Amino acid sequence: MAELINAMFDPGLDYEDLDWVRQSWPGKLVVKGIQSTEDARDVVKHGADAVLLSNHGGRQLDRAPTPLELLPRVRDEIQEEAEIWLDGGILSGADIVAAIARGADACLIGRAYLYGLMAGGERGVRRAVDILRTEIVRTMQLLGVRSTAELRPEHVTLR
Repeated sequence: MAELINAMFDPGLDYEDLDWVRQSWPGKLVVKGIQSTEDARDVVKHGADAVLLSNHGGRQLDRAPTPLELLPRVRDEIQEEAEIWLDGGILSGADIVAAIARGADACLIGRAYLYGLMAGGERGVRRAVDILRTEIVRTMQLLGVRSTAELRPEHVTLR
């Protein structure tokens, strides 16, 4: 498994490669693994439609910036030029609300759906999504907001 992972992560990739992907791929281009405002700005400049802030779950890069903490700086840097997606640390609907309040356009829910899949197959994934949806609604009700458009950074406190 370690050999496969080492083969998948190529440190030799550069912006010329991203330019080639952009020219070859007419669809939405999302670049994962962004961990700085500079990287976000550069991949958008090279054609990314969305940046995916990720520390790969924190397991491999436990000293990398936390995506939720990095999020507002990236939003300030790229404004509305591209979407910002967040991956890592999404364990509840409240985490999704926090990410949206801090500027995310979308969140990946890798652990939640995988846990649901392992526990109950497709039915388990549906249940995991239902739990997240319920937590999102409850969190927003407790915050006193009626839509995600009303969420603001001041709705979130990081410890």
